[in-house]
Amino acid sequence: MIDAHVHVGQWSHTDFLGRGASLDETLAVMDGAGVSGAAIMPTDRCDNAGLLAEASAAAGRGFALWFFAWVRPVDGGEPGRADLDWVEANRDRVTGLKIHPSLSRQRVTGEGFAPALELAEARGMVVVVHCGRWQEMASYRFAIEAARRHPRARFLLAHAGGDTPPLATGAAEMVRAEGVDNVWFDLAGLREHWVIERNVALIGADRYLMGSDFNLAHPLMYIGQVRGMRLTDDQRQRILSDNALGLLGEALR
Repeated sequence: MIDAHVHVGQWSHTDFLGRGASLDETLAVMDGAGVSGAAIMPTDRCDNAGLLAEASAAAGRGFALWFFAWVRPVDGGEPGRADLDWVEANRDRVTGLKIHPSLSRQRVTGEGFAPALELAEARGMVVVVHCGRWQEMASYRFAIEAARRHPRARFLLAHAGGDTPPLATGAAEMVRAEGVDNVWFDLAGLREHWVIERNVALIGADRYLMGSDFNLAHPLMYIGQVRGMRLTDDQRQRILSDNALGLLGEALR
């Protein structure tokens, strides 16, 4: 099983009460849940270099890791440009980029994120985009529009496109209606398993990846959801593992 949405480190945002977990703690939780691989990314402290160093050191422990760099908008000042320079310098070990419109206070379609999306398209990277309830800033509509503008990049929309039934359903309906083929979804944050059942019937099981948003939630919550859904064994296997393996490519070595 592959967890496609895992944060490592400590959070600064006040909503998360200083929550954090080291890479060793994270891998122990994943192992206990039966997960054998994870797409990892730093928290909002954006410690890309520190986490990649830890992940590279752990890559020989029999656990597959795919690294995502958290990037900030370049028009927000030096940190955003430094993020992209760092990604370029480490591109052979970086699977993709993490963009959080709500915390960056800029839409993924904003000018500040354009250089990151251009880099992702040039390198064929996966872009994880936070999609949430703040529709003016983090709507799935902007993430899907970014995917249309950058067809050679692959977009993984977090929280199933938005962590409520109307948002997750609206995202799947928009992908189908517009024929967008470079968009996938993870399950993190969506509590209503039946929404994924409906959406699988709408756009197929190939579009969904199991993701937990650990260290804020536990992978067993979402593994249990997938196992409880009215799906075929093949559909469950795709969501729990096969889709992630196909999307993420080669893990860190």
